[in-house]
Amino acid sequence: MGIIILPLFLFWAISFLYSLRIGYVLLKEEKLFVYKILPTITAIFLAFAYTTLSLNDFKSSESLWTFEIMFYFLFNLNAAVLYLAALLSYFTLRKHIKNPSIKSLIFIIALSISLGTLIGAFSSEAFMEENNIEQTY
Repeated sequence: MGIIILPLFLFWAISFLYSLRIGYVLLKEEKLFVYKILPTITAIFLAFAYTTLSLNDFKSSESLWTFEIMFYFLFNLNAAVLYLAALLSYFTLRKHIKNPSIKSLIFIIALSISLGTLIGAFSSEAFMEENNIEQTY
């Protein structure tokens, strides 16, 4: 399992770090503090919301495969497509965008998806223990 899970963790960890860089590059020239701190708080809130809402799908389960929740987050195709859309829009539009709201939106999408995926993958075992879900191998 480590052969499959480790590269995915590395992909999402690198995506998270690159999302922080995207936020820094896009928002460094903004003069107002609101355009710097508000998108960061919003992205963190959305990451926790994404994780919580995704984990609620597993609450009613009595038994799950040990890596099922982790695979759900790491292999989520919708999250990967949304992150790649934010990444592509960053690469293609970063020189042309003057509106700070659009810059903030790109940063919020990238950071919330990557952070939410990492939080969900790392908290899967604790979630299973908290909800008394039996782990099967």
